[in-house]
Amino acid sequence: MKAIRLFNKDNEFTQCLICAHRCRIKDDKLGVCKTIANKGGVLYSINYGILVAQSIDPIEKKPLFHFMPGTFSYSIASPGCNFRCLGCQNADISQTYRDENYEAYLEYFKGLKQTPPEEVVENALKAKCGSISYTYTDPAVFFDYSLDVMELAHKKGLKNVFVTNGYYTEESINAAKGLLDAANVDIKFFNDASYRRICGGTLEPVLEAVKLFYKNGVHLELTTLLIDEYNNNDEEIKKIADFIVSVDSSLPWHISRFFPLYKMQDGHITEEKTIVNAYNIGKGAGLKYIYAGNIQLDGYEDTRCPSCGKLLIKRRGYNILENNVIKGVAGDGKCKFCGYTIYGVF
Repeated sequence: MKAIRLFNKDNEFTQCLICAHRCRIKDDKLGVCKTIANKGGVLYSINYGILVAQSIDPIEKKPLFHFMPGTFSYSIASPGCNFRCLGCQNADISQTYRDENYEAYLEYFKGLKQTPPEEVVENALKAKCGSISYTYTDPAVFFDYSLDVMELAHKKGLKNVFVTNGYYTEESINAAKGLLDAANVDIKFFNDASYRRICGGTLEPVLEAVKLFYKNGVHLELTTLLIDEYNNNDEEIKKIADFIVSVDSSLPWHISRFFPLYKMQDGHITEEKTIVNAYNIGKGAGLKYIYAGNIQLDGYEDTRCPSCGKLLIKRRGYNILENNVIKGVAGDGKCKFCGYTIYGVF
């Protein structure tokens, strides 16, 4: 176990300041994520350095379409999550042992191998990756380990990426300032009722996190998984699109197709027409870059210039078939045809 950076001692409780749950944890108890433990008034990360996934992924899989396109990202995850999403696609590593007691958790983690931060950075360099992604579960549950890896990664010229539910505090977002280069944040719903029922969280902290990440200069892309009977109605889709526009109309929005998983096996696969409808609503709201995910729809994964309309990046799955973005000296990108500045890091 390793003591975390962000906590406050408050009489018989110690409060964790990493995620928006702001858990007040008694001695010998765990937070909501089941990975932060109180021992004698100090909070510890009990999964520090324990990795349940290490993989080399296309950056487009995160999904990030406007951040170093065509490169690979070394992707890592530790077990646990601060959400309990009923339709989780990685439930085997994020939700496992949620219902176990404190002693069972300590026993489980005690026998697992720890991977030093230096080893992750070394592996990423050996694999010729341009970045390290903290993903699959949520970086909130291995936040201190992520910060340690991120510091070393920057020294070696690697970028850092969060793939996250965005359920953070101002304290944790600012702790990552200068280390975190890009993030894909889920905006799962636009109402508290669905957040509470499906995820065990609330909406407002996610919206505030998006705004603060953006303010801190993090490259941002957003994702919404469209689920029948929850968020596939025109009103809610429009609210999500309007919110993104209020931050920056250039922020890419990935509209993703739902498949029945975990505790939502009785759900319905999102229809193509639902994805197309959401795409059109987003365009009508003023968003410049919208993409369809988890589905093969010709042209809906491509990037077009918002100014001249010409094709800039042609994609098929995670593969780039054509790229007409000219990379600038500062890493910015411009349309090859008209010189329009394209949001992102190219």
